[in-house]
Amino acid sequence: MVRRKSQKQNNHNPFTHQEARSTLTHYGTQSVRVGSDSQLPFGHCALSLTPIMDAVVSPSGTLYEREAAVSYLMREMEKLRVWREAYEQQCKNDAKEQAQLEQKSLSEKVQNFEAKEGGVVMSGTETSHVNKHGEARKEKLKKEGFEVLDKEEKQNVLKRTSYWLSDWTPDAGKKRVEVPPKRASSPFSGRELRLKDLKSVTLKRDSDSTEKNAVGTDVVFVCAVSNKRLTTQPCVAITKTGSVMLKSSFDEFAKKDMVCPVTGSKFKDKDVVELKKCATGYASSGKVEAEVYRPTMV
Repeated sequence: MVRRKSQKQNNHNPFTHQEARSTLTHYGTQSVRVGSDSQLPFGHCALSLTPIMDAVVSPSGTLYEREAAVSYLMREMEKLRVWREAYEQQCKNDAKEQAQLEQKSLSEKVQNFEAKEGGVVMSGTETSHVNKHGEARKEKLKKEGFEVLDKEEKQNVLKRTSYWLSDWTPDAGKKRVEVPPKRASSPFSGRELRLKDLKSVTLKRDSDSTEKNAVGTDVVFVCAVSNKRLTTQPCVAITKTGSVMLKSSFDEFAKKDMVCPVTGSKFKDKDVVELKKCATGYASSGKVEAEVYRPTMV
């Protein structure tokens, strides 16, 4: 490989076009096509990653197995119940601490008032004279080598010099509980998800297909209108009728008249959900190319 740095001005790449496209250079944007084994097949549950038998679709367009979706919502609601109990207990503790602080403040005010009313109150001049006399006596004893600080003053000095003490971080051991949400959230969109928001849909299977998945059962889903195999194409579900079809078939046969080509029933715009390809830790979300950028080293 020949580097032509001398023929390039400024800080341009010293490689030719063919050298830059070669995988031996290992710089620039490298892209590779994701294989089918790295993508979640169409018609597989986004939670259990298995072929769907009883399909439901969320408002965001994610397909689930009904049993897996219901189990997920039940677990999340139980977590929310425990979360709410912890938050309510925290609110009660905060109210109790606030009441104790107010009571303590009121008691101190009462004690100060009784001390003033029960004894002789010195004027400001006399008080300042006594304070100056006490400070002068402390300074004299300090010079002579005596310990003049009381216990409270020693603690204040220790707090100022010992930053590792717990007084520097009084809230370190108190973990605050955040306000819990009202409902469980979707595992993919993050929006609130209720059981009644899940709409039943029908996934049409190709009975003549011989393709087998890891479980060993025939799992090939086709468009309800064109009978074309559904893989990575954009798909649409009509929640009112439960029909799942290609977006191209929907635009051609259903969008104009707003009539389902499978059942003949009319539907509205709110009944149309564009299906999304779910992403997991082991599956891509429908993007068939993965890219990584490596900076140019010249």
